[in-house]
Amino acid sequence: MKRFNLTSVFNNRGFTLIEILIAITILAFMTMGVVSITQNAADTMERTTVLNKNNLQIETALSRFEWDFTQIYSPLYFSSLMNLAGNANDADSDGRDDNTGKQITQATPPSPALQEYYQRLIQRFDQNQHFKAVSREGLPVPVFYSPDKTIFEFFTSSNRRKMENTKQSHFGWVRYSLGDAIKRSKDEEDDKSELIPPGLRTLVRYYNADDPYDDKRIDPEDAEHVKAAVLLENVESLEFQFWNMTSRKWETNLKSAPGAENTIRGIRILITWYDSTGYKRSVSRIYRNHWPMEVPQDNVVAAPPTTAGAGGTTGGTAGAGGDEVEDDEGNNTNAGGSN
Repeated sequence: MKRFNLTSVFNNRGFTLIEILIAITILAFMTMGVVSITQNAADTMERTTVLNKNNLQIETALSRFEWDFTQIYSPLYFSSLMNLAGNANDADSDGRDDNTGKQITQATPPSPALQEYYQRLIQRFDQNQHFKAVSREGLPVPVFYSPDKTIFEFFTSSNRRKMENTKQSHFGWVRYSLGDAIKRSKDEEDDKSELIPPGLRTLVRYYNADDPYDDKRIDPEDAEHVKAAVLLENVESLEFQFWNMTSRKWETNLKSAPGAENTIRGIRILITWYDSTGYKRSVSRIYRNHWPMEVPQDNVVAAPPTTAGAGGTTGGTAGAGGDEVEDDEGNNTNAGGSN
């Protein structure tokens, strides 16, 4: 049996100073690596958060405009202007429509009493800034407004926040334009990036759905009836461009595009702004409305049908002599009786 030797215990050697220093150095490098990785992750998260916040602001502003513009409303998208004089202006010398090339058949002119009623209806909008005419069904035709490239006011059916027992319409006038910068406190101004130049403006959305048939244009100073919402801050420039169906080009003047004051087919927005980090950014977006790309045929306003004697018809005698009309299959039939 081996004998236990007490001296062998006290003769075992421990860690030397060099070994301890090496261990401390390795631990220090590992700690520095962990701290560096954690700091990089925190910095990346902060930059991503700021970038997402800036992107969210511009995307929210453009989405709000898209929601309004795609539901822009005018009866001329599915009808035509009331034309008591007939459609001679839209027809060539051969009696065909300039847009479709189809033969135009003049309808029965309205009676004097009905003409007087239509004239009164049209005169109702002579002094109206929002509506200037009526469609052939008697619906008011809105006039879109853009006095310069930074302002665009139009009629839309995008209001879906109607609550019970509130006097608010699904239709309303909306105006996008540049407004004054938001006033900030001294601390907020100090936290603002030095790269953001002074004198920048804001993109503001003005909305009025309480009275869609209001005669006057939206007044940004009328806080009682007009709701204002700032969509984007630090805007340097804003420009609206309108699609010209004839020249197939973008126009900065709304009146330069034929028919665009009542039936806009496409719009382009160009915005330049500074984000919260002071970085100058620009975006260009194109939008079109939900209405089909069709040009409604202009027809003369016809008088309402009257009841003749038994077997009689409006516009012809019984059995023969009636107007010829074209049925769904393209065949000519006699409106006054059988062929």
